[in-house]
Amino acid sequence: MPVLHASHRRSLLAAPVLMGALIAPALLPVTTASAAPDTGAAATAPAAANPAARYAGKSVAIGQDMVAVLRNDPDAGGPEAWIRAVQPDWRQGDAYMYRVLDKLDRSHGTAEQRGLSLSLVGAEGSAPALKVAGAVADARSGTHTYPLPKAGTPDARGCTVIEETSIGAGTAAVLSNGPGGPSAFFKNEGDGTRVGGVVNRAHPALPRSAGFVARIIDPYGKAPKLLTNMEGGGHPAGTTAFPAPGCVK
Repeated sequence: MPVLHASHRRSLLAAPVLMGALIAPALLPVTTASAAPDTGAAATAPAAANPAARYAGKSVAIGQDMVAVLRNDPDAGGPEAWIRAVQPDWRQGDAYMYRVLDKLDRSHGTAEQRGLSLSLVGAEGSAPALKVAGAVADARSGTHTYPLPKAGTPDARGCTVIEETSIGAGTAAVLSNGPGGPSAFFKNEGDGTRVGGVVNRAHPALPRSAGFVARIIDPYGKAPKLLTNMEGGGHPAGTTAFPAPGCVK
């Protein structure tokens, strides 16, 4: 399985990337969150102002190393399906802010990508869905339907924003933040195997048995951070800010 290069760990929220996506989505580069240590200047802007929410939503794997990020926000154009290329080891819950291949909406309702036929159906009604037809990588064939989230729900508005960052020793942390607060899980950067466990408001720190240190700082605050140390005692820990949620609960 491929290993993420350092350039793939740069910030998902960089303004040039977001502006490029607005102008020409198909040219958006493959990027993930930066692993740079936190300097204490965590963002304190209102959650509703987070520009990453414009590209967040309900992510589903549709085959051929692609995910569809499904949105249904009337204030942001209505039903949408952003088709993105992801790594072969992508699993549900992973970051998905990788290269945009296509975007389906009311004005562009069909597309062909990697041998799959995609169509946004019911876009003018109350139950829009993405239909995917063709053979996918695991040899399934036929038509598969993925309902878009119901308008007004957190997924529909892009409330939960997900980022990925390297924390050393070949390990990546996948950080998310939304109405339920900050959460993070950990995986091997090479093969995507989940390691260590999950930290969230209910369990803000990994147990000793995890083999490395991971703890959420200020899990109920406006600017939570993830503290990690892969080296053990006697070595400095690093901190990474969680992304701001995309909307206010």
